[in-house]
Amino acid sequence: MSLPPEITTRRDDRHGSRLGDVIRRLSSSDDGELIATVYAMRRVLDSVGADIHTLAEHLEKSNGSLSKAEMQKLYDAGYTAGVEAAENKHHGVHDFHSADGKPPWEAVALFLQHNKSRLDAKHHEFVDDMASRTVWGREPTIKQHQYMHSLFYKLGGKLT
Repeated sequence: MSLPPEITTRRDDRHGSRLGDVIRRLSSSDDGELIATVYAMRRVLDSVGADIHTLAEHLEKSNGSLSKAEMQKLYDAGYTAGVEAAENKHHGVHDFHSADGKPPWEAVALFLQHNKSRLDAKHHEFVDDMASRTVWGREPTIKQHQYMHSLFYKLGGKLT
């Protein structure tokens, strides 16, 4: 049996895992605290249906290595970050291109909203509506795309 992540995963930068924080208290030189720590460790293990033997097996088995699922998760996160970094380096953070060369409509909509003061007031409601769609991921219609891009070009936006 493997120990579940709810007791073996770090909670945040200041706190280790539930089990790890208890184990660290074994460094105390106070006999009373050592005994209390052993009981606390047993309580944490009992809360997930495990015991000291499960802990020993977990330590021997893991040998500091990651599971395939954990390795895949790290790889995917690294790959995604790498693609984003490459796009930003190639196009710039404020450029309106994705890796396939197409402008993401969300970026255009937010650019228009940021610069709507430069547009006639009759366009403001449309611009705000398009920007609000980015939150919900609702794709504009073809006509709305065309209208949005015409305003984008009017404000000097370039898609090269």
